Order: sequence, then structure tokens, then C-alpha cells
Amino acid sequence: MAQMLAERGFEVSESSLTRYLKGDRRPDLGFVRALHSLAAERSASARPAGIAWDAAVEAYERVVWCKNCADLDDEIAGLRRDNEARAESLAALAQQVAGLQRLSRAVRRRAALPPVPPSAGDRRSESPDADAARSFAATTAELYSSGRREEAVTALGDAVRFLTPEEAVAALEFLHAGRHVQLGQSLTQMIARERSAGTVIEVAVELKGRRMAELADSILAAAAAGASLRGGWR
Repeated sequence: MAQMLAERGFEVSESSLTRYLKGDRRPDLGFVRALHSLAAERSASARPAGIAWDAAVEAYERVVWCKNCADLDDEIAGLRRDNEARAESLAALAQQVAGLQRLSRAVRRRAALPPVPPSAGDRRSESPDADAARSFAATTAELYSSGRREEAVTALGDAVRFLTPEEAVAALEFLHAGRHVQLGQSLTQMIARERSAGTVIEVAVELKGRRMAELADSILAAAAAGASLRGGWR
């Protein structure tokens, strides 16, 4: 090939040709033109191997040349490892969501305790499921803080559909007490958007009883705004 190109006025060394063919070096457009012309001449066709010159130029310009492909391979491998780690974390979260779902569907266990005023917010009157909700909120907060924000919000979105009012309040209380503001706001919006009017009102009443009136007003306002857009509160 080098000899045939040289006979037609285009000099290229065999070593350069070898590097081109191995992909170690990118040829310039002049070489591509000479090679296409040689192929056209030998095949007696303006479209050697079915490739017209304009198409060859377009393909040449689309090529992204990588001078450090080994480094790029290492980076891709690292990204794959990161994705596998994320998948494992998401699977662990899915197990916690499934556990919460089973708890939510089970008969609510209530301990026989002395009555306390509802406004006191005494955790002794809560069911064990409230602790499970706090544990779940803690896991999502940890995931969010580690940079996996999308996974944390997705987990909340999966859980919000079956949280009881008590569990929802426990999760909200945990997130706001820990200053996980963004996650708390996300959960507030999800409850207002996804749950029925009755559930939203129960959550708001419980929040007010726990001296979180501002959050209660926020969730009611968000639910009312969403209801007006949907044409009524279901």
C-alpha cells in the first residue's frame, strides 16, 4: 500500500501505515484522500467499498480520537465499579422498603401504656413501626449525604405510598431534627402529592401535636395547591 501511494505522489512510511492500522496514531485527511483515491482507481468506482468521498470525510470528522485510551479504559472500569456499589446500596434500601411495607400491612402493635396528652408528643405512645420509619429515614439521609441523592429520593418516593400517618410523622421529625432539610422538604411534598386528604390531615394534626406547626401548615398548603390543580381533593 505504501508503495502504491508513493507511485501516485503520496509518501507514507510503512511504520506510519502500521500505526494507522493499529489505531496508535490518527492519519491526517490527506492520507484518507489518497487512500480513497487509490481504492477508487483500483475498483474503477467512485464509491469504493460503497463509500463515497463525502461520506468518508463525514466519517473522518465524526471520529473522536483518544490519545490516552488506556487511561480512559481505567476510568470506565472505575465508573462500572461505582455503579455496582450504587446498585448494592439501592438493593439494601429496597430491602428496607420491603420491610417497612410488611410492617405497614401488619396489625399495628400498641403497648398498654398510661394515656398521655396528644400534644405532649411522648414517644412511649408510639408503635414500634415509628422506630422502623426513623431507621429508614436515617438510611436515606446517610445515602443522601454520601452523594447518592437520586437514590435517596427514589427510596422515599417508593416508601411514601404505604407509610402510615404515624410513620410519616416519625420520618419527617427525624429528618428535620437532623437538619436534613432537602430530604424533609422532598418527603413533605411527596406526602402532600401522593396521599389522600384524610392522611394529609392526620399527618398535619400529629405534626402540630409535636409542636411542628410550621411544617404542618406547609404540608397542608402543598396538598391544597396540588388539589386545586387536579380539580379537587380526593
